[in-house]
Amino acid sequence: MRICIIHARRPAREVLTRALAVRLNAEVDAYQYCEDALATSLDYDQFVVYNNFRKKMSGFGGVKRIRNRKPTAFIVGVTSNPNFTEKFISAGADSALLRAGNEIAELVGTLGQR
Repeated sequence: MRICIIHARRPAREVLTRALAVRLNAEVDAYQYCEDALATSLDYDQFVVYNNFRKKMSGFGGVKRIRNRKPTAFIVGVTSNPNFTEKFISAGADSALLRAGNEIAELVGTLGQR
């Protein structure tokens, strides 16, 4: 299983990468911005996209573009704003998680079921 994480904050991105790699026995690559991930071949089975507003493209825009290029990929949007979970689904995410405590366990549960 190959997982792509898109998260603006480096410490969180590194922790998520290590945790998902170990817990899911997966190959995990991480990018700071949606644009960075989209510049690759997107050779991933699953995507974890945080709602980053740091560059030009939001997480919603990233999900739309990933879905267009990888129609069968499993995409999870992650946000701390309860109003944004539905926006991730509308953009093409298969699931949306509200950050509420133990997001690593939630992601492991969500991604591990695929």
